[in-house]
Amino acid sequence: MRWDAVWTLTFALAALATACARAGAERVFLARDFGAVPDTATDAGPALRTALRAAIAAGPGAVLELEAGVYRLRGERPKTYCLPIEQASGLTIRGAGMDRTRLVVTDPTCGLVNVSRGSGVTVRGFAVDYDPLPFTQGTVRRVDPEGGSFDLEIQEGYPTPDAPNFTGADVPYGRWGMVMDRATRRIRAGTPDHFMTPRWERVEGRVWRFFTEGEHYRRSLVHLREGDAYVHLARGHAGSVLMAWMVEGVRFEKVRIHASPGLAVGLVGNRGEAVVRGVEVRFPRQGDRLLTTNADGVHCQQNRVGPVVESCFFEGMADDGVNVYAPPNTVREVVSEREWLVTAGCLLLPGDRLQVVDPRTGAVRGEVRVASATYEGGLYRLTLEAPFAGAMAGEDHRSGDTLYNLSACGAGFRIRNNTMRGNRRYGCLLRAGDGLVEGNTFEDTTGAGVMVTNEPDWPEGPVPWNITVRGNRFVRGGACLGYADSPGGGALQARASALGFRLAEGMPLRGLIVERNTFEDIPGAAIYLGAVRDATLRGNRIVARAGAQRLREGGVVVLERTAEVRVSGGRIEDPRPGTTAAFEVRPDVAPGPEGLRVERTSVRLRPGAPLMDDRRAR
Repeated sequence: MRWDAVWTLTFALAALATACARAGAERVFLARDFGAVPDTATDAGPALRTALRAAIAAGPGAVLELEAGVYRLRGERPKTYCLPIEQASGLTIRGAGMDRTRLVVTDPTCGLVNVSRGSGVTVRGFAVDYDPLPFTQGTVRRVDPEGGSFDLEIQEGYPTPDAPNFTGADVPYGRWGMVMDRATRRIRAGTPDHFMTPRWERVEGRVWRFFTEGEHYRRSLVHLREGDAYVHLARGHAGSVLMAWMVEGVRFEKVRIHASPGLAVGLVGNRGEAVVRGVEVRFPRQGDRLLTTNADGVHCQQNRVGPVVESCFFEGMADDGVNVYAPPNTVREVVSEREWLVTAGCLLLPGDRLQVVDPRTGAVRGEVRVASATYEGGLYRLTLEAPFAGAMAGEDHRSGDTLYNLSACGAGFRIRNNTMRGNRRYGCLLRAGDGLVEGNTFEDTTGAGVMVTNEPDWPEGPVPWNITVRGNRFVRGGACLGYADSPGGGALQARASALGFRLAEGMPLRGLIVERNTFEDIPGAAIYLGAVRDATLRGNRIVARAGAQRLREGGVVVLERTAEVRVSGGRIEDPRPGTTAAFEVRPDVAPGPEGLRVERTSVRLRPGAPLMDDRRAR
C-alpha cells in the first residue's frame, strides 16, 4: 500500500475512534494495579508500559492514572522512549498534578512520552526530571585560545563527560556548550551564544579539557574567562520529554519539565490540532542548575494544522521557545513542466500546496499544487496539477530550488499568553503563515523575542506570510554577540533571507501586523523589517530608560528593502545617546510614502535626534 494511502486510512480510522470516544464512558486503569508503585527504587517503566498497552487496547475513553509520588523509569533500551503510545484513540494519561506526581527518567538518552499514529490523546498532570542529568556544568579553570581549548572543572553532583550520553552524542550538533552567568542563570551578555566542542579529554580528577574545531570557534575562546560558569550538553538521542508524531489531535497540558536531553515538546507531522497548554519548563525550586532543556521548548515541524501553544512558561532552555516550520523538498530533476524528481525532506500528499523558492536569491517563484507524489528510491516523483515553468534543479538545497509544503508547515498557529525567559536564541521562530502571536512576554532571550523569517542555509521555511504580533511584552534581550549588536538585529525581526545569510532579493515576506506591543529597554532596534512588503505597525509602545544598555547606534525601528510600511499611533521614548532616530530608513526602501507612512505617533528622543534617518535618494 502506498504511503499516502496508509496515511489517509490511518487518520480516517483514528477520527472514527475519536468520535466514538466522545460518546463513551471513562474507564480508569490504575498504574499501581500493574505494579507501578511510586516512591520506590524500582524501575516503573515495564509496569507502566504494560498498563499503557491495556489502556490502549480498551479503546476510546481509557485513562491511565498515576497517583501522587515519584516514579523512576527508563526505556526498554537506550535511545528510546520510556512510554511509547502507538495507535491509541481517545486515551488520557494523567497524574495527580504537577506538584504531586513526579516522573524521573534514569537514562539521559531516553525521552519520556512518544504519541504516534493515534487520535484524541491527552497527557497531563505531572512533573518530569532526569537523574542523571542530560547536561553537565562547572567552572572554567584555564583558557588557551591559541590552542583552541579550555579546561572545565565539573561541579560535584553533575555527570562527567565520559558518560555514554555525552560520548554518544551527535557530532557536531550534539556536542556544545554555553558560558553562563550564575546570578541570572542565563548566557553571559557579550559572549557568543554557543561553543562547539566535538572532543574532550580528562586532565585530572574532575577537570576536563574541551577542544573547539574550526577557526571561528577557536577565536571565540577570547570571550571565556577563568572562573566562568559553563554548561556542556549532550543533545539528541530520543529527543523529547513529550513527542507527538502523526497524531490526529493531541493535548499536552499542565506538565512541568525540569530537564530534557532534547526538546521539551516535539510536534511532528500531526494532522489534527496539537495543543500545548499550561506546560512549564522551569528550574527546580532547589539547586543551582544553569540549564533546563537541551533544545527547544515546543518544536513544530510538518504539522498540517497550526499548533496552539498557550498559557505556558519557558525558561533556561538551550534553544528557541517555540519553533514552527517545514523542511524543504529540493528539486533534483525537472523531467517536464509538470513532472519533477524531488528529495523526500517533507511528506507530500495529493492536493498539497508547495511554495517554490530560489534559495540563491530568496525569491518566491510561485506556488504549485501536488497531483500525485510517488516515492521511488529515496526521491519523490512529483506530478503537478498544472505546468510550472522556470524551476531549477540541483544537487542539494544550495543549488536547486526548494519546495516548502504550505499544507504542512504549521500554518494557522496560535501562540498566546506564554512567558519565555532567558532561553538561548529566539522566543518564537516562525517559518509559516496565517499565524497569531498574542499576549506573550519575551524577557532576556539571547536573540529576538519574535523572529519571522525563512532560513535557506539551514534549510527551513517557508517564507512566512500574514502574521499578527499583538499585545506582547518584549523586555531587553539580544545581549549575546550577533543579535542586538547586528545591523539586522531587533527584538522583533521580520526578514526574508537568501543563501549566505543575505537579505532576500525583492520583498517576498508579506502581510505583517505588529500592534499594541510594548518594548522595554531593548539594547538595539526594537523592530527590524527586511525584504518585507505590506507591514502595519499600529499602537506600539517603545520605551527605554536613559541608563539602559545600547549595544549599537541606530534607529528604534529599522527598515531595509521594504515597501508599504504603515506606522500609526503608539509612542517611542528613548533618550539614550546611541539612539540616532525613531525610524532608520535604509537606501533600498521604496521611495516616498510608498515605502513608509508615519501618522499620529508620539516620539521623544534625546535632543537633536530626528524622527527619521532617511537614507533614500532624495
